[in-house]
Amino acid sequence: MDAAIWFILSWLALVGVLYIFKKDAVKYFVAIYWKSEKLTKYVVLFTDKLRFIPLKVYLVSVLVLFALPMFLAMPFIRPDGQLSSLPGFLYILVGGTVNALRMLLGGAPVQEAAAGSAGVTPIVPGLTLPWDQLPYLAVAIAVAVVLHELMHGYAALRYGIPVKSVGVFSLFYILSGAFVEPDEDQFKKASTEAKAAVLASGVAANVVIAIIAMLIGVFGAWAGLGGAVFGASAYGIHPGDRVVEIRGCGFVERVYTPDDFVTKINVLAGLGPLLGINKTISCKPGDKVTLVAYSWLHRYEVQVDYSNFTTPSQLRWLYTDGSLYLGGVRPGDVIKRVEGCGVARDITSSGDFLAFILESRRICKAGDAVKVYVERNGTIHVFNVTLVEKDGRLFYGIGPTSFPLLGYDYGPVKREQLYNTDFTKLIFWLLVVNYGLAAINALPIYPLDGGQLLAAVAQRKLGEKKGTAVVNAVTWILAAMLIFNIALGLIGEQYRVLEAIR
Repeated sequence: MDAAIWFILSWLALVGVLYIFKKDAVKYFVAIYWKSEKLTKYVVLFTDKLRFIPLKVYLVSVLVLFALPMFLAMPFIRPDGQLSSLPGFLYILVGGTVNALRMLLGGAPVQEAAAGSAGVTPIVPGLTLPWDQLPYLAVAIAVAVVLHELMHGYAALRYGIPVKSVGVFSLFYILSGAFVEPDEDQFKKASTEAKAAVLASGVAANVVIAIIAMLIGVFGAWAGLGGAVFGASAYGIHPGDRVVEIRGCGFVERVYTPDDFVTKINVLAGLGPLLGINKTISCKPGDKVTLVAYSWLHRYEVQVDYSNFTTPSQLRWLYTDGSLYLGGVRPGDVIKRVEGCGVARDITSSGDFLAFILESRRICKAGDAVKVYVERNGTIHVFNVTLVEKDGRLFYGIGPTSFPLLGYDYGPVKREQLYNTDFTKLIFWLLVVNYGLAAINALPIYPLDGGQLLAAVAQRKLGEKKGTAVVNAVTWILAAMLIFNIALGLIGEQYRVLEAIR
Protein backbone atom coordinates (compact mmCIF):
# COMPACT_ATOMS: atom_id res chain seq x y z
CA MET A 1 0.00 0.00 0.00
CA ASP A 2 2.88 2.38 0.74
CA ALA A 3 4.18 1.85 -2.78
CA ALA A 4 0.73 2.70 -4.20
CA ILE A 5 0.66 5.95 -2.22
CA TRP A 6 4.10 6.91 -3.50
CA PHE A 7 2.95 6.04 -7.00
CA ILE A 8 -0.01 8.43 -6.77
CA LEU A 9 2.02 11.20 -5.10
CA SER A 10 4.77 10.98 -7.73
CA TRP A 11 2.19 11.26 -10.51
CA LEU A 12 0.54 14.30 -8.92
CA ALA A 13 3.96 15.93 -8.49
CA LEU A 14 4.83 15.28 -12.14
CA VAL A 15 1.59 16.64 -13.59
CA GLY A 16 1.70 19.56 -11.13
CA VAL A 17 5.11 20.70 -12.36
CA LEU A 18 4.11 20.15 -16.00
CA TYR A 19 0.87 22.09 -15.44
CA ILE A 20 2.87 25.13 -14.30
CA PHE A 21 5.05 25.18 -17.42
CA LYS A 22 2.75 23.60 -20.04
CA LYS A 23 -0.87 23.81 -18.94
CA ASP A 24 -2.40 22.44 -22.14
CA ALA A 25 -0.27 19.26 -21.91
CA VAL A 26 -2.13 18.08 -18.77
CA LYS A 27 -5.52 16.47 -19.33
CA TYR A 28 -7.71 16.35 -16.19
CA PHE A 29 -4.61 15.52 -14.09
CA VAL A 30 -4.82 11.84 -15.11
CA ALA A 31 -3.19 12.08 -18.54
CA ILE A 32 -0.34 13.86 -20.30
CA TYR A 33 -0.29 14.60 -24.02
CA TRP A 34 2.40 16.90 -25.37
CA LYS A 35 3.77 17.25 -28.86
CA SER A 36 6.17 19.79 -30.26
CA GLU A 37 7.51 20.67 -33.70
CA LYS A 38 10.65 22.13 -32.12
CA LEU A 39 11.80 18.74 -30.86
CA THR A 40 12.09 17.44 -34.44
CA LYS A 41 15.49 19.14 -34.68
CA TYR A 42 16.90 16.48 -32.32
CA VAL A 43 15.63 13.73 -34.62
CA VAL A 44 17.26 15.53 -37.55
CA LEU A 45 20.51 15.87 -35.60
CA PHE A 46 20.48 12.17 -34.72
CA THR A 47 19.79 11.26 -38.36
CA ASP A 48 22.68 13.39 -39.60
CA LYS A 49 25.07 11.59 -37.22
CA LEU A 50 24.11 8.19 -38.66
CA ARG A 51 23.65 9.17 -42.28
CA PHE A 52 26.80 7.24 -43.23
CA ILE A 53 24.92 3.90 -43.03
CA PRO A 54 24.06 2.66 -46.58
CA LEU A 55 20.30 2.50 -47.05
CA LYS A 56 20.34 -1.01 -48.53
CA VAL A 57 22.35 -2.31 -45.59
CA TYR A 58 20.02 -0.52 -43.17
CA LEU A 59 16.89 -1.91 -44.85
CA VAL A 60 18.10 -5.52 -44.79
CA SER A 61 19.27 -5.20 -41.18
CA VAL A 62 16.00 -3.80 -39.83
CA LEU A 63 13.90 -6.35 -41.75
CA VAL A 64 15.93 -9.24 -40.32
CA LEU A 65 15.69 -7.79 -36.81
CA PHE A 66 11.95 -7.22 -37.35
CA ALA A 67 11.49 -10.88 -38.31
CA LEU A 68 13.39 -12.27 -35.30
CA PRO A 69 10.76 -11.88 -32.54
CA MET A 70 7.81 -12.59 -34.81
CA PHE A 71 8.68 -15.25 -37.37
CA LEU A 72 12.13 -16.62 -36.52
CA ALA A 73 13.54 -16.89 -32.99
CA MET A 74 14.65 -14.34 -30.44
CA PRO A 75 18.11 -15.04 -28.97
CA PHE A 76 18.10 -15.40 -25.19
CA ILE A 77 21.37 -14.98 -23.29
CA ARG A 78 21.39 -16.23 -19.70
CA PRO A 79 23.38 -14.38 -17.01
CA ASP A 80 25.96 -17.19 -17.12
CA GLY A 81 26.46 -16.55 -20.84
CA GLN A 82 24.60 -19.63 -22.10
CA LEU A 83 22.71 -18.98 -25.33
CA SER A 84 19.24 -20.28 -26.11
CA SER A 85 16.30 -18.95 -28.10
CA LEU A 86 12.65 -18.00 -27.75
CA PRO A 87 10.33 -19.10 -30.60
CA GLY A 88 8.75 -16.46 -32.83
CA PHE A 89 5.77 -14.86 -31.09
CA LEU A 90 3.41 -15.58 -33.99
CA TYR A 91 4.01 -19.31 -33.50
CA ILE A 92 3.59 -18.92 -29.73
CA LEU A 93 0.31 -17.01 -30.17
CA VAL A 94 -1.27 -19.38 -32.71
CA GLY A 95 0.05 -22.54 -31.02
CA GLY A 96 -0.94 -21.33 -27.55
CA THR A 97 -4.46 -20.46 -28.73
CA VAL A 98 -4.99 -23.87 -30.35
CA ASN A 99 -3.54 -25.68 -27.34
CA ALA A 100 -5.62 -23.73 -24.79
CA LEU A 101 -8.85 -24.20 -26.78
CA ARG A 102 -8.21 -27.94 -27.07
CA MET A 103 -7.65 -28.19 -23.31
CA LEU A 104 -10.75 -26.15 -22.45
CA LEU A 105 -12.92 -28.18 -24.81
CA GLY A 106 -11.48 -31.32 -23.23
CA GLY A 107 -12.68 -30.18 -19.79
CA ALA A 108 -9.36 -28.94 -18.40
CA PRO A 109 -9.51 -26.29 -15.62
CA VAL A 110 -8.93 -22.68 -16.68
CA GLN A 111 -5.63 -22.50 -14.76
CA GLU A 112 -4.33 -25.55 -16.60
CA ALA A 113 -5.45 -24.19 -19.98
CA ALA A 114 -3.88 -20.82 -19.16
CA ALA A 115 -0.56 -22.56 -18.47
CA GLY A 116 -0.72 -24.01 -21.98
CA SER A 117 -1.65 -20.70 -23.64
CA ALA A 118 0.64 -18.07 -25.17
CA GLY A 119 1.19 -16.53 -21.73
CA VAL A 120 0.32 -12.96 -22.73
CA THR A 121 0.22 -10.79 -19.60
CA PRO A 122 -0.78 -7.12 -19.67
CA ILE A 123 1.29 -5.07 -17.24
CA VAL A 124 -1.01 -3.14 -14.89
CA PRO A 125 0.52 -1.73 -11.66
CA GLY A 126 -1.23 -3.03 -8.56
CA LEU A 127 -2.98 -5.84 -10.47
CA THR A 128 -0.49 -7.81 -12.57
CA LEU A 129 2.58 -5.85 -11.44
CA PRO A 130 3.75 -5.37 -7.83
CA TRP A 131 3.96 -1.65 -7.02
CA ASP A 132 7.61 -1.85 -6.03
CA GLN A 133 8.53 -2.83 -9.61
CA LEU A 134 7.09 0.36 -11.09
CA PRO A 135 10.32 2.48 -11.06
CA TYR A 136 12.23 -0.19 -12.99
CA LEU A 137 9.34 -0.62 -15.41
CA ALA A 138 9.11 3.15 -15.96
CA VAL A 139 12.80 3.39 -16.88
CA ALA A 140 12.50 0.39 -19.21
CA ILE A 141 9.44 1.83 -20.95
CA ALA A 142 11.11 5.23 -21.37
CA VAL A 143 14.19 3.68 -22.98
CA ALA A 144 12.17 1.31 -25.16
CA VAL A 145 9.60 3.79 -26.44
CA VAL A 146 11.94 6.74 -27.01
CA LEU A 147 14.43 4.70 -29.06
CA HIS A 148 11.60 2.88 -30.86
CA GLU A 149 10.13 6.17 -32.07
CA LEU A 150 13.52 7.77 -32.69
CA MET A 151 14.38 5.02 -35.17
CA HIS A 152 11.03 5.52 -36.92
CA GLY A 153 12.00 9.16 -37.35
CA TYR A 154 15.52 8.28 -38.49
CA ALA A 155 14.26 5.95 -41.22
CA ALA A 156 11.63 8.45 -42.37
CA LEU A 157 14.20 11.23 -42.79
CA ARG A 158 16.67 8.92 -44.53
CA TYR A 159 13.99 8.14 -47.14
CA GLY A 160 13.00 11.79 -47.58
CA ILE A 161 9.81 11.71 -45.51
CA PRO A 162 9.57 14.85 -43.32
CA VAL A 163 8.90 14.54 -39.58
CA LYS A 164 6.17 16.96 -38.47
CA SER A 165 6.35 16.65 -34.67
CA VAL A 166 7.62 14.70 -31.68
CA GLY A 167 5.57 14.05 -28.57
CA VAL A 168 4.93 12.07 -25.39
CA PHE A 169 1.81 10.76 -23.70
CA SER A 170 0.95 8.99 -20.45
CA LEU A 171 -2.21 7.83 -18.74
CA PHE A 172 -1.41 7.63 -15.04
CA TYR A 173 1.93 5.93 -15.90
CA ILE A 174 0.08 2.77 -16.98
CA LEU A 175 -0.20 3.58 -20.71
CA SER A 176 2.81 5.68 -21.61
CA GLY A 177 4.88 6.31 -24.69
CA ALA A 178 6.42 8.69 -27.17
CA PHE A 179 5.79 9.23 -30.86
CA VAL A 180 7.41 10.67 -33.95
CA GLU A 181 4.85 11.94 -36.44
CA PRO A 182 5.96 11.72 -40.08
CA ASP A 183 4.18 13.67 -42.78
CA GLU A 184 1.20 11.45 -43.55
CA ASP A 185 0.77 12.47 -47.19
CA GLN A 186 4.47 11.95 -47.95
CA PHE A 187 4.41 8.58 -46.19
CA LYS A 188 1.47 7.38 -48.31
CA LYS A 189 3.30 8.39 -51.49
CA ALA A 190 6.57 6.73 -50.42
CA SER A 191 7.84 3.50 -52.00
CA THR A 192 7.16 0.12 -50.40
CA GLU A 193 10.86 -0.08 -49.56
CA ALA A 194 10.70 3.23 -47.68
CA LYS A 195 7.53 2.20 -45.83
CA ALA A 196 9.10 -1.13 -44.86
CA ALA A 197 12.21 0.59 -43.51
CA VAL A 198 10.20 3.12 -41.48
CA LEU A 199 7.76 0.56 -40.05
CA ALA A 200 10.41 -2.08 -39.23
CA SER A 201 12.82 0.35 -37.56
CA GLY A 202 11.00 0.63 -34.23
CA VAL A 203 10.78 -3.13 -33.70
CA ALA A 204 14.41 -3.51 -34.79
CA ALA A 205 15.46 -0.94 -32.19
CA ASN A 206 13.68 -2.85 -29.42
CA VAL A 207 15.31 -6.14 -30.47
CA VAL A 208 18.76 -4.50 -30.35
CA ILE A 209 18.04 -2.97 -26.91
CA ALA A 210 16.88 -6.36 -25.58
CA ILE A 211 20.08 -8.04 -26.81
CA ILE A 212 22.25 -5.27 -25.37
CA ALA A 213 20.39 -5.55 -22.04
CA MET A 214 21.13 -9.29 -21.92
CA LEU A 215 24.81 -8.70 -22.69
CA ILE A 216 24.97 -6.07 -19.93
CA GLY A 217 23.31 -8.62 -17.67
CA VAL A 218 26.07 -11.14 -18.41
CA PHE A 219 28.75 -8.54 -17.64
CA GLY A 220 26.91 -7.45 -14.46
CA ALA A 221 26.63 -11.05 -13.28
CA TRP A 222 30.38 -11.51 -13.84
CA ALA A 223 31.04 -8.28 -11.92
CA GLY A 224 28.93 -9.43 -8.95
CA LEU A 225 25.98 -7.07 -9.52
CA GLY A 226 23.46 -9.91 -9.38
CA GLY A 227 22.94 -12.50 -6.67
CA ALA A 228 20.38 -13.21 -3.97
CA VAL A 229 19.71 -10.35 -1.53
CA PHE A 230 18.83 -11.64 1.95
CA GLY A 231 15.84 -10.09 3.66
CA ALA A 232 16.62 -11.95 6.88
CA SER A 233 19.75 -13.10 8.68
CA ALA A 234 20.70 -16.67 7.67
CA TYR A 235 23.82 -18.74 6.99
CA GLY A 236 25.88 -15.91 8.50
CA ILE A 237 24.67 -13.45 5.84
CA HIS A 238 23.29 -10.14 7.13
CA PRO A 239 19.98 -8.66 5.93
CA GLY A 240 20.54 -6.51 2.84
CA ASP A 241 23.70 -8.35 1.78
CA ARG A 242 23.77 -10.47 -1.35
CA VAL A 243 25.25 -13.92 -2.02
CA VAL A 244 27.00 -14.18 -5.39
CA GLU A 245 28.79 -17.53 -5.19
CA ILE A 246 28.65 -20.93 -3.44
CA ARG A 247 31.76 -23.11 -3.02
CA GLY A 248 32.32 -26.42 -1.27
CA CYS A 249 32.67 -30.19 -1.73
CA GLY A 250 33.76 -29.71 -5.35
CA PHE A 251 30.70 -27.53 -5.96
CA VAL A 252 31.55 -24.07 -7.34
CA GLU A 253 28.61 -22.06 -8.68
CA ARG A 254 27.86 -18.38 -9.27
CA VAL A 255 24.51 -17.13 -7.95
CA TYR A 256 22.52 -14.85 -10.25
CA THR A 257 19.03 -14.58 -8.71
CA PRO A 258 17.11 -15.73 -5.60
CA ASP A 259 15.59 -18.66 -7.53
CA ASP A 260 19.08 -19.58 -8.70
CA PHE A 261 20.33 -19.54 -5.09
CA VAL A 262 17.49 -21.77 -3.88
CA THR A 263 18.01 -24.22 -6.74
CA LYS A 264 21.74 -24.46 -6.10
CA ILE A 265 21.53 -24.97 -2.33
CA ASN A 266 19.07 -27.80 -3.01
CA VAL A 267 21.53 -29.32 -5.48
CA LEU A 268 24.18 -28.94 -2.77
CA ALA A 269 21.82 -30.77 -0.40
CA GLY A 270 21.66 -33.67 -2.86
CA LEU A 271 18.08 -32.85 -3.85
CA GLY A 272 18.88 -32.08 -7.48
CA PRO A 273 17.00 -35.16 -8.79
CA LEU A 274 13.76 -33.76 -7.31
CA LEU A 275 14.31 -30.66 -9.47
CA GLY A 276 15.24 -32.59 -12.58
CA ILE A 277 19.00 -32.04 -12.05
CA ASN A 278 20.89 -35.33 -11.88
CA LYS A 279 23.94 -33.97 -10.14
CA THR A 280 25.43 -35.50 -6.98
CA ILE A 281 27.56 -33.73 -4.38
CA SER A 282 30.15 -35.56 -2.26
CA CYS A 283 29.60 -33.77 1.05
CA LYS A 284 29.18 -34.94 4.62
CA PRO A 285 28.51 -33.25 7.98
CA GLY A 286 31.67 -31.49 9.11
CA ASP A 287 32.58 -30.35 5.59
CA LYS A 288 32.51 -26.61 5.04
CA VAL A 289 30.59 -24.63 2.44
CA THR A 290 31.74 -21.10 1.57
CA LEU A 291 29.25 -18.37 0.69
CA VAL A 292 30.75 -15.38 -1.11
CA ALA A 293 28.75 -12.24 -0.38
CA TYR A 294 28.75 -8.48 -0.84
CA SER A 295 27.69 -5.74 1.54
CA TRP A 296 27.46 -2.82 -0.87
CA LEU A 297 30.96 -2.92 -2.42
CA HIS A 298 32.58 -4.85 0.44
CA ARG A 299 33.21 -8.50 -0.44
CA TYR A 300 33.38 -11.13 2.29
CA GLU A 301 33.16 -14.90 2.73
CA VAL A 302 31.25 -16.99 5.26
CA GLN A 303 32.02 -20.64 6.03
CA VAL A 304 29.00 -22.73 6.96
CA ASP A 305 28.90 -26.37 8.08
CA TYR A 306 27.43 -28.59 5.37
CA SER A 307 24.81 -29.90 7.81
CA ASN A 308 23.04 -26.54 7.37
CA PHE A 309 22.40 -27.48 3.74
CA THR A 310 20.65 -30.80 4.37
CA THR A 311 17.00 -31.67 4.89
CA PRO A 312 15.43 -34.51 6.93
CA SER A 313 14.79 -37.85 5.25
CA GLN A 314 11.12 -37.72 6.17
CA LEU A 315 8.84 -38.55 3.27
CA ARG A 316 6.12 -36.01 2.55
CA TRP A 317 4.52 -37.64 -0.47
CA LEU A 318 4.80 -40.80 -2.64
CA TYR A 319 3.42 -42.17 -5.89
CA THR A 320 1.22 -45.11 -4.98
CA ASP A 321 2.52 -47.24 -7.86
CA GLY A 322 6.17 -46.86 -6.83
CA SER A 323 8.39 -49.44 -5.15
CA LEU A 324 8.35 -47.75 -1.73
CA TYR A 325 4.58 -47.40 -1.40
CA LEU A 326 3.96 -50.91 -2.75
CA GLY A 327 6.50 -52.21 -0.22
CA GLY A 328 4.69 -50.63 2.76
CA VAL A 329 6.55 -47.32 3.19
CA ARG A 330 4.23 -44.36 3.73
CA PRO A 331 4.38 -40.54 3.73
CA GLY A 332 5.46 -39.38 7.18
CA ASP A 333 8.02 -42.17 7.58
CA VAL A 334 11.64 -41.14 8.24
CA ILE A 335 14.09 -43.29 6.27
CA LYS A 336 16.98 -44.42 8.50
CA ARG A 337 18.84 -47.11 6.56
CA VAL A 338 18.79 -49.05 3.29
CA GLU A 339 20.34 -52.43 2.43
CA GLY A 340 20.33 -54.17 -0.90
CA CYS A 341 22.19 -54.94 -4.14
CA GLY A 342 25.43 -55.16 -2.16
CA VAL A 343 24.97 -51.72 -0.62
CA ALA A 344 24.29 -50.91 3.05
CA ARG A 345 23.94 -47.25 3.96
CA ASP A 346 22.77 -45.25 6.95
CA ILE A 347 20.53 -42.39 5.88
CA THR A 348 20.95 -39.08 7.70
CA SER A 349 19.34 -36.76 5.16
CA SER A 350 17.05 -36.80 2.14
CA GLY A 351 20.10 -36.23 -0.06
CA ASP A 352 21.61 -39.49 1.24
CA PHE A 353 18.57 -41.44 0.16
CA LEU A 354 18.41 -39.84 -3.28
CA ALA A 355 22.11 -40.68 -3.73
CA PHE A 356 21.25 -44.31 -2.93
CA ILE A 357 18.44 -44.25 -5.51
CA LEU A 358 20.81 -42.98 -8.22
CA GLU A 359 23.38 -45.64 -7.27
CA SER A 360 20.82 -48.44 -7.17
CA ARG A 361 19.70 -47.66 -10.71
CA ARG A 362 23.20 -48.60 -11.84
CA ILE A 363 23.53 -51.83 -9.86
CA CYS A 364 20.00 -53.11 -9.21
CA LYS A 365 17.30 -54.42 -11.51
CA ALA A 366 13.54 -54.84 -11.36
CA GLY A 367 12.59 -57.69 -9.03
CA ASP A 368 15.53 -57.16 -6.65
CA ALA A 369 14.65 -56.66 -2.98
CA VAL A 370 15.87 -53.77 -0.84
CA LYS A 371 15.47 -53.51 2.95
CA VAL A 372 14.26 -50.09 4.00
CA TYR A 373 14.43 -49.12 7.67
CA VAL A 374 12.05 -46.33 8.64
CA GLU A 375 11.03 -44.59 11.84
CA ARG A 376 7.26 -44.33 12.23
CA ASN A 377 5.72 -42.86 15.37
CA GLY A 378 8.98 -43.36 17.28
CA THR A 379 9.33 -47.03 16.28
CA ILE A 380 11.72 -48.55 13.74
CA HIS A 381 10.04 -50.65 11.02
CA VAL A 382 11.76 -52.75 8.36
CA PHE A 383 10.19 -53.24 4.93
CA ASN A 384 11.34 -55.61 2.22
CA VAL A 385 10.75 -53.51 -0.87
CA THR A 386 10.67 -55.24 -4.24
CA LEU A 387 11.90 -52.88 -6.95
CA VAL A 388 9.56 -52.16 -9.85
CA GLU A 389 10.23 -50.49 -13.20
CA LYS A 390 8.49 -47.66 -15.00
CA ASP A 391 9.45 -46.24 -18.39
CA GLY A 392 12.52 -48.43 -18.52
CA ARG A 393 14.08 -47.60 -15.14
CA LEU A 394 13.65 -48.42 -11.46
CA PHE A 395 10.76 -46.46 -10.00
CA TYR A 396 10.75 -45.74 -6.28
CA GLY A 397 7.72 -43.44 -6.44
CA ILE A 398 9.65 -40.32 -5.46
CA GLY A 399 8.34 -37.02 -6.86
CA PRO A 400 9.22 -33.29 -6.68
CA THR A 401 7.49 -32.85 -3.30
CA SER A 402 8.52 -36.16 -1.70
CA PHE A 403 11.12 -34.52 0.56
CA PRO A 404 11.31 -31.03 2.11
CA LEU A 405 13.17 -28.53 -0.08
CA LEU A 406 15.47 -25.81 1.24
CA GLY A 407 13.95 -22.37 0.84
CA TYR A 408 10.42 -23.71 0.60
CA ASP A 409 9.68 -26.29 3.29
CA TYR A 410 12.87 -26.22 5.33
CA GLY A 411 15.95 -24.17 6.17
CA PRO A 412 16.85 -20.87 7.85
CA VAL A 413 15.70 -18.67 4.96
CA LYS A 414 12.59 -18.89 2.76
CA ARG A 415 12.34 -17.96 -0.91
CA GLU A 416 10.04 -15.03 -0.10
CA GLN A 417 12.81 -13.58 2.10
CA LEU A 418 15.21 -13.38 -0.85
CA TYR A 419 15.25 -10.52 -3.35
CA ASN A 420 16.83 -9.59 -6.66
CA THR A 421 19.31 -6.73 -6.84
CA ASP A 422 18.27 -3.41 -8.38
CA PHE A 423 20.58 -4.19 -11.28
CA THR A 424 18.84 -7.52 -11.98
CA LYS A 425 15.39 -5.92 -11.79
CA LEU A 426 16.33 -3.21 -14.28
CA ILE A 427 17.86 -5.69 -16.72
CA PHE A 428 14.80 -7.94 -16.38
CA TRP A 429 12.38 -5.14 -17.24
CA LEU A 430 14.55 -3.81 -20.08
CA LEU A 431 14.42 -7.29 -21.58
CA VAL A 432 10.71 -7.92 -20.93
CA VAL A 433 9.53 -4.49 -22.12
CA ASN A 434 11.68 -4.40 -25.26
CA TYR A 435 10.98 -7.98 -26.25
CA GLY A 436 7.28 -7.50 -25.50
CA LEU A 437 7.10 -4.21 -27.43
CA ALA A 438 8.92 -5.79 -30.38
CA ALA A 439 6.72 -8.91 -30.41
CA ILE A 440 3.41 -7.04 -30.11
CA ASN A 441 4.31 -4.30 -32.62
CA ALA A 442 5.54 -6.84 -35.17
CA LEU A 443 2.19 -8.66 -35.16
CA PRO A 444 0.39 -8.22 -38.51
CA ILE A 445 -2.52 -6.50 -36.76
CA TYR A 446 -3.50 -3.11 -38.19
CA PRO A 447 -2.59 -0.37 -37.14
CA LEU A 448 0.46 -1.90 -35.39
CA ASP A 449 3.77 -1.65 -37.26
CA GLY A 450 3.44 -5.24 -38.49
CA GLY A 451 -0.11 -4.60 -39.70
CA GLN A 452 0.90 -1.47 -41.59
CA LEU A 453 3.82 -3.34 -43.15
CA LEU A 454 1.47 -6.14 -44.23
CA ALA A 455 -0.89 -3.52 -45.70
CA ALA A 456 1.91 -1.87 -47.69
CA VAL A 457 3.01 -5.21 -49.19
CA ALA A 458 -0.50 -6.66 -49.70
CA GLN A 459 -1.89 -3.55 -51.36
CA ARG A 460 1.10 -3.38 -53.69
CA LYS A 461 0.79 -7.05 -54.71
CA LEU A 462 -3.01 -7.44 -54.71
CA GLY A 463 -4.30 -3.94 -55.21
CA GLU A 464 -5.83 -1.66 -52.59
CA LYS A 465 -9.22 -3.41 -52.31
CA LYS A 466 -8.01 -7.03 -52.09
CA GLY A 467 -4.97 -6.04 -50.02
CA THR A 468 -7.17 -4.23 -47.50
CA ALA A 469 -9.47 -7.26 -47.28
CA VAL A 470 -6.50 -9.53 -46.51
CA VAL A 471 -5.20 -7.12 -43.85
CA ASN A 472 -8.63 -6.87 -42.22
CA ALA A 473 -9.04 -10.66 -42.11
CA VAL A 474 -5.60 -11.23 -40.59
CA THR A 475 -6.15 -8.39 -38.12
CA TRP A 476 -9.46 -9.73 -36.81
CA ILE A 477 -8.17 -13.30 -36.47
CA LEU A 478 -4.92 -12.41 -34.66
CA ALA A 479 -6.59 -9.72 -32.54
CA ALA A 480 -9.15 -12.29 -31.36
CA MET A 481 -6.33 -14.70 -30.47
CA LEU A 482 -4.46 -11.98 -28.59
CA ILE A 483 -7.55 -10.92 -26.60
CA PHE A 484 -8.37 -14.58 -25.83
CA ASN A 485 -4.87 -15.22 -24.49
CA ILE A 486 -4.86 -12.01 -22.43
CA ALA A 487 -8.23 -12.87 -20.87
CA LEU A 488 -7.15 -16.45 -20.19
CA GLY A 489 -3.89 -15.24 -18.66
CA LEU A 490 -5.75 -12.89 -16.31
CA ILE A 491 -8.35 -15.46 -15.28
CA GLY A 492 -5.70 -18.14 -14.86
CA GLU A 493 -3.44 -15.70 -12.97
CA GLN A 494 -0.48 -16.24 -15.30
CA TYR A 495 0.74 -12.80 -14.23
CA ARG A 496 1.93 -14.41 -10.99
CA VAL A 497 5.17 -15.22 -12.79
CA LEU A 498 6.05 -11.52 -12.57
CA GLU A 499 6.24 -11.85 -8.78
CA ALA A 500 9.45 -13.88 -9.17
CA ILE A 501 11.38 -10.70 -9.98
CA ARG A 502 10.81 -9.25 -6.48
